[in-house]
Amino acid sequence: MKKKRIVLLFVALMVSMLCFTACGDKGDALSGSMRIVIATDAQSEAKVIEVSLDGYTSSDSVMDVLDKLADEKKLCYKGSKGVYGIYLTALGVPVESTYGGETSLVDSYILEESLAAHKSLYTYTNVEADKLETKPDAAYQAMTVEYDGQTLTESMNGVSKMQIRDGAVIYFTYLIWG
Repeated sequence: MKKKRIVLLFVALMVSMLCFTACGDKGDALSGSMRIVIATDAQSEAKVIEVSLDGYTSSDSVMDVLDKLADEKKLCYKGSKGVYGIYLTALGVPVESTYGGETSLVDSYILEESLAAHKSLYTYTNVEADKLETKPDAAYQAMTVEYDGQTLTESMNGVSKMQIRDGAVIYFTYLIWG
């Protein structure tokens, strides 16, 4: 009898562990829309991609959105994986190209990192949880950019950690350094 209880207890424990492992945090379903903005500078005309949040959850990141847009051939990017997630080195939209009578989409980058020109991709956002917060008397003040009547603040997170929300604006441009 004691053996039977131990076996039943073991089975119950294994089933509960499987449930917790399989269920994971999927996040809350999102609705509404967000914008991905790609601009070479504040004066240039920006490429704006409206994104429906249907099918996304609160546990998804900006990188999940970029991946889906790339799969749908609405966006292209280059980057590398690191300890902090994806480091973007180029971002743009595919364009049609014809060669030998065949038309296809090819990657066309609006922003592309250039170490020689001292340019890197940089991200601004209106999502409070991702904004770099600084105090008025701090030695470093967060950089901002104006877009569509909003002040966007530099993101303290990389795209792999940035949150998506209804009304979010994720603005990619250059950081010129050196």
